[in-house]
Amino acid sequence: MINDTDILAYASGSSLDEEKQLSTENGKSLDGTVFEEYDTGFTADMLKGDVNNAFGIITTGFEPLEVTESGSKIAGYITTEHRSQVRLGTYVIVPYEDEHLFARIWKLQYQQQFEVDDATEIHSRRMLRSNTTAELDYKYLAYLDPICILYEQEPGNADSLMRRMADRIPRPNTPILPVTEKLKIQTGLNIPREGIFLGHLSVGGELVHTHASPPTVPYYLRNDYSMGDPLIFRHMLVCGSTGTGKTFLTKNILRQFMSEENMYQVRDNGEGVKKNRMPCLVIMDPQDEYSQLLEDNPELVSSDEHNMNSESVMFGGVPSTKTFVAKVDGHNYNGRSRAEQAEFTIPFEMVRNNSWLIAAAGLTELQGIALELLLEDYFRRPGTHTYNGFIEHIDDAGVRGTYVDNGKVHESSYDGIVRKVKNQAFRRVFDQPATPITEMLADIFKAGQVCVFPTEYISNSRIRDLITLTLMTIVVDNKLSTSGAALVKETPIILVLDEAHRYLAKGSGEHSKRIISKFADAARQGRKEGLGLFLITQDPQDIDETVFKQVNSRVILNLSNDAAISAMKVKKEYEKRIPYLKKGQMIIQSPDNSDVVEITGLSKCVVKHI
Repeated sequence: MINDTDILAYASGSSLDEEKQLSTENGKSLDGTVFEEYDTGFTADMLKGDVNNAFGIITTGFEPLEVTESGSKIAGYITTEHRSQVRLGTYVIVPYEDEHLFARIWKLQYQQQFEVDDATEIHSRRMLRSNTTAELDYKYLAYLDPICILYEQEPGNADSLMRRMADRIPRPNTPILPVTEKLKIQTGLNIPREGIFLGHLSVGGELVHTHASPPTVPYYLRNDYSMGDPLIFRHMLVCGSTGTGKTFLTKNILRQFMSEENMYQVRDNGEGVKKNRMPCLVIMDPQDEYSQLLEDNPELVSSDEHNMNSESVMFGGVPSTKTFVAKVDGHNYNGRSRAEQAEFTIPFEMVRNNSWLIAAAGLTELQGIALELLLEDYFRRPGTHTYNGFIEHIDDAGVRGTYVDNGKVHESSYDGIVRKVKNQAFRRVFDQPATPITEMLADIFKAGQVCVFPTEYISNSRIRDLITLTLMTIVVDNKLSTSGAALVKETPIILVLDEAHRYLAKGSGEHSKRIISKFADAARQGRKEGLGLFLITQDPQDIDETVFKQVNSRVILNLSNDAAISAMKVKKEYEKRIPYLKKGQMIIQSPDNSDVVEITGLSKCVVKHI
């Protein structure tokens, strides 16, 4: 009886003399039957010795081979010695004479080798007492999902490897080979060969290994202008349940942007030409963790650094990290940051063009319209405009009578505005004894600087939200407005927003709609203005769809919420994996960068992380 190894050797053609000696004598089989020799079309040179590691062969024993524009049916027989190595999602190649089919395994199946009824009481009792089943008693089938055809644009030049749609059908008995060349995997999955490092390609949590050194396959986010703008300016989302490592991963990703060689093009308003500048990271930090980007990770050893250098992974602290602390009456920042600190306050003058900064008190739509009128009239008055001055203004009985008696504002609306806007939280944050943030733009928006705005030290959630929304407004307004500050417009900015669902949630009120509208514009126009949104959330389903649809690159960690998983809209085969992703594992959905893939992040943080 010919075993699996003999069949595989025959199918590959890797040792024709040995095959003939085994199978024939003078053109006859061992039992004397004459048969016509079958030419598979392959030689040992074509397969480069990989046949010894082949998983199995393409077969037509159960279903016909089929490739159509709408789908395919390609099955392969997996030999007994390789069955434990094959998993759902495993990437394989099937050689043609001069090209390769690059595919992934999407279905595994056992079929009986011999006709037997194993669904009987007698058989089940026999197997429970003594299971003598052998792997050879069953046929192990793997069904392939063609991804593309790999070919060399310049024959003989491996660097010219390209891909096209799967438009050829593999021949029966062709070997199914593991992918051992890094370039073939990167080309097959359309992964850039350089860019912003996110992690290593994996399948089912196990890293994909090749014959290269290091053997892992790095996954990069496209970060050049070869095919349009760098993808960070088409925005990025990191989502995962609590405890899945979002902050750890985000630190590793953000550090990659702060290379001295990483430059982006911005338009100089004065000269009308494009200049190359390093980005400025502006991080809204609700847990006081990102200031650690300043410090090296003491746990990194020389072998870690060697591997990172070999894959162009940036590591080590960013010396230009700076912490900006909002001055809030009754709240002092005593956080973990060792970076240089600067205090700021929010001037009430900012409310002149952003009434919704105090509309967060929960005004109705009619009250919001009335508040706009009150603010407009107040800011027309000469002199300094402060929060306390505005409260005194609307508290004045004469002012109230002017609006109510003349029918400009309904009595109940006016009283509701006064009651809601006259809030102790606003009194603690506006016009504090510190430098107004509007006068610190040159200190904040510096190319190559990491600007961290912690809010963890503030117990009042309304104040935290006010500070975050103020910073978001400064960035967006200056970037999108033709009259925006030149130093902001001429600096590439990556705005990192943790707990993004708090600020970009689907809202029904006028206040929420205005915020969403502002950031939808930012998401649409950020690409050409050098503004990238980096959103972090555990509730992606709560982010407004107008903003969510503009996010091109989505990093999905473990999610257990069905609504959150459904909101990501990934392929079914990947959607089912999401609840089972372990810490460090993630699904990458970035259609302008690569096919949907699973990757595993670094096991150590590239900067300090506690």
